[in-house]
Amino acid sequence: MRTPASRSAGVAVRLAALKRKPDRVTVVISASLSERLRERALIEGRSLSNLCAYLLEVVMAGGQHG
Repeated sequence: MRTPASRSAGVAVRLAALKRKPDRVTVVISASLSERLRERALIEGRSLSNLCAYLLEVVMAGGQHG
């Protein structure tokens, strides 16, 4: 039989897993921005998705990154 504490621990584990799950978002950007992002991703050896996620994280954290 599960105790209230073990149930709470199970809920906490499931909530933590949900927070780690990435969310997918679709955006519409200009062709020129798309090309610039693709070129930069290629130069940096990352996927376009990873580069966009990184740049959004930097901007939302208040940092500046060329």
